Amino acid sequence: GACGAFNGPNDFVCPLSSKKEFDGGSHCFQMITITVNGKSTQAQITDQCLGCPCGGLDLSQGLFEFFAPTSVGELSGSWSY
Repeated sequence: GACGAFNGPNDFVCPLSSKKEFDGGSHCFQMITITVNGKSTQAQITDQCLGCPCGGLDLSQGLFEFFAPTSVGELSGSWSY
């Protein structure tokens, strides 16, 4: 990824959206807290998501499945540093 790390599908990692939020990689390897439907966990920023909307995240499969089955398709929630 853009941070220079390689991760597996079960790692709790996610790319950060947009060039502005990614900020040239200044947030690489920073931990964030993600909350979806009252359930929270931490994940590490390991890449940039060029196709994500501002504030959006592209969750790894394992991270997504922590919150819901992948068949759900898309989740709504919040995140913070």
